[in-house]
Amino acid sequence: MNIRLTIEFDGTAYAGWQFQPNRPTVQGEIEQAASKVTGKPATVYGCSRTDAGVSARRYVANFHTDYPLSARRWRPALNHYLPKDIHVLLAEEASQSFQARFDARGKTYVYRMVRGLSPLRRQRVWELRFPVDAAKVRRAARLFVGRRDFQPLCQTKDTDGRCAVRAVDVAECGDEIVVTVLGDRFLYKMVRRIVGAMVSYGMGRVTLQDLRAAIAGKPHQPFQTAPACGLLLDSVEY
Repeated sequence: MNIRLTIEFDGTAYAGWQFQPNRPTVQGEIEQAASKVTGKPATVYGCSRTDAGVSARRYVANFHTDYPLSARRWRPALNHYLPKDIHVLLAEEASQSFQARFDARGKTYVYRMVRGLSPLRRQRVWELRFPVDAAKVRRAARLFVGRRDFQPLCQTKDTDGRCAVRAVDVAECGDEIVVTVLGDRFLYKMVRRIVGAMVSYGMGRVTLQDLRAAIAGKPHQPFQTAPACGLLLDSVEY
């Protein structure tokens, strides 16, 4: 069977999704749990590589197995061996051709910031210790919507940098600023670079022209990359 998993995880203690030798990763924990169930090595394919410290609400993964266990029983079987910060929400049988990464048609990321310090939320938000104009952040968001090559912005070595960003929404919820980004695919640190650029403009440290130049790969005033703790992979479209 090809088992499709929907997973929720807190990425605080992990070096991202993708397996790395001698470092804790979400993929590594799930593969280890699957191996304990079957007694054989397991390879689990994830929908996206997440940065260290990034969490997920509905992450999708899949793996193939000939172990005689029904699809619905994989959920409790894996959760029995997984640490408390990784939880399988759903396990179901998928078609043999389904692949969590290559079949994905879109992803939604949510980035949360809080004005000031918040000891109770600090592992889930970017604490903004400086004034930020949310209206300016919203104005900057428009620059990132559309299909273009985001490689210069992300400073990545990916050979294909073209991504279609469908929407970048900015909302104020009490003392929080919440940015929601929808797109067909994302490059390494792309959402964090977008949020960092928007906040830098909201602080008055860069201009809109700087942001346009960054997207185009031209010289510009530098801006920071938003920290990983505020980022959440919310959902994946297929």
